[in-house]
Amino acid sequence: MIATVSPSAIAEYICFFIRNNLVAGGIEVTPATPLEQLGLDSFSLIEIILFVERQYHLQLSDEALTQENIFSSETLANYIYQHLYEYKQTRAD
Repeated sequence: MIATVSPSAIAEYICFFIRNNLVAGGIEVTPATPLEQLGLDSFSLIEIILFVERQYHLQLSDEALTQENIFSSETLANYIYQHLYEYKQTRAD
């Protein structure tokens, strides 16, 4: 069963992961911060995607990984939330 989570909670969890694993201390990471602004390279983005997939039991398609969806923790969280909601809906049917 999938626990109910909000997009903001997902975004904060992604920020927590980034702060603790991918950026130097003292760098401000908020849900609205563009990931590109944090100086993350493509390997870091892959780490974020793998983290999300493990935490939320998802497999994001390559098509889902658009600049629009991975612009910030917030946009990624919104995409994940929508994906979880759609999954939950199909399971309820």
